[in-house]
Amino acid sequence: MTFSICVREETDDGTVFGVAVATDAPAVGALAPCISHEGVISTQSFVNVRLGRRGIELLSDLAVSDALAGLLARDSHSDLRQVHGLDYRGVAFAHSGEECDGWFGHEVHEEAGITAAGNMLANDQTLSAAVDAYRSTEGRVGERLVAALEAGKETGGDKRGHTSAALKVKAPETTIYHDLRVDEHETPVAELRRVYEAAREASEQFTEAKKSRIFD
Repeated sequence: MTFSICVREETDDGTVFGVAVATDAPAVGALAPCISHEGVISTQSFVNVRLGRRGIELLSDLAVSDALAGLLARDSHSDLRQVHGLDYRGVAFAHSGEECDGWFGHEVHEEAGITAAGNMLANDQTLSAAVDAYRSTEGRVGERLVAALEAGKETGGDKRGHTSAALKVKAPETTIYHDLRVDEHETPVAELRRVYEAAREASEQFTEAKKSRIFD
């Protein structure tokens, strides 16, 4: 009932991680996306939040593939889980349990720093559309992630519809549009776009005002 995309970007200022997710259930941002300066994970399907939260904690010592594989090995319901992500080492990982509801699957593009996964989707085009949109969109990581959700939704997305969406970005410099949630809305992806644009505009206005006070 969810589709999501995790990304890693190398910039002049350092490594940036991001994740965006949409589903037909309230408050997906409270459960699925987990992120730190060491990596990013999305846990979904029959959600086990420990896979994301504990997985992120382990990334200082383990590659994301080792961390999540180890946690899944201790999960008696791993066949119902879907989890994917990337770490600062450049390692990517994805798992879709055999008992996830269809259509389900995942994509791993380790060389591009992208993973995507979904379950209960309308078709098998959603993930490729989201990945392609992220790669072809210009701009900040957050803006590209919203574009990925929009493209995934347009090609089908969650076959039951969409109720909530979320976006998280971890960058060397944090801004107010790096952690956004739409917990319940008739059009959550469109609302996430509106909130993202509003938060970005407010952040840019604040930055300009601060510069004006410093240099005037």
